[in-house]
Amino acid sequence: MNSSRLRIILPAFALVAGAVLLLTTINAKPIHASTYPVLACGTDASGFSGENGQLAVVQTNGPNTVGSVQVFDLDFPLNGLTPARGYVMSGQPEAVGSSVGNTLRALGEFPPPHIVKTILPGDDSFSPDCCEEQMVMAPDGSFYHAHYSDVIQKLALQSGESEVLQTYNQPDIVGMASDGRQIWISNWDGKEVGTWDPTTNVFTPVFSTPDNAGALAWDVTNGVLWVGMEGGAVIPFSATGQQLGSGFQPFGAISGTVDGLAFVPSQFVESLTGRKQ
Repeated sequence: MNSSRLRIILPAFALVAGAVLLLTTINAKPIHASTYPVLACGTDASGFSGENGQLAVVQTNGPNTVGSVQVFDLDFPLNGLTPARGYVMSGQPEAVGSSVGNTLRALGEFPPPHIVKTILPGDDSFSPDCCEEQMVMAPDGSFYHAHYSDVIQKLALQSGESEVLQTYNQPDIVGMASDGRQIWISNWDGKEVGTWDPTTNVFTPVFSTPDNAGALAWDVTNGVLWVGMEGGAVIPFSATGQQLGSGFQPFGAISGTVDGLAFVPSQFVESLTGRKQ
């Protein structure tokens, strides 16, 4: 495990619900009125510093970005992201202030994103300790969560709480995404991206990355897998691992990792572009 991911865990207290976002935009030119997909990006850098999170959004056209990146300062921690149940689900890397590390949030109405509902840990939830990573809604409807550096866990999200249904030993996993047929995961220290079968708990590497591999997001329509990296880059790849471009840095150069990526569901795109997809 790289020392940049080792942090002291802050005391965890009960979450105060009803958080409101603090909007600060960086390079905040209007996003183009078009039907381009909108990619949301999260990072662990602020959470590991004991601070609330940031969320960046940008449009993509295949392996390229369109227009400028908008960055929002939030009043809650954030790192892992995934599209699920019509929302963008977010996590946080560890306990930050009074917010426990195993809190999940459903975000909507971009921009700025706001909390639609908060999913608190139940009696048998995942650990609040470092390091919570990305999540994925599998093709069969199951919901999985990566905890660095030891396990992937299948979660039940019901009655406003999260509960662990099954645990899979998988070291060093950060990113998780689905292409609609199978689950893709990233091995951070191994600098590998590949597929994972929960029925056998087998990780099959497909390609290597230039830096430690973080979050994943599939643009299935255009055949592009976006991969977040330690240091702040987000780079497009094909399904066979061909790098399709130089990518971009949504937060600039950072000490942490881009470990949250998610394409924003179409019902939220109207407020970004002026029209629904």
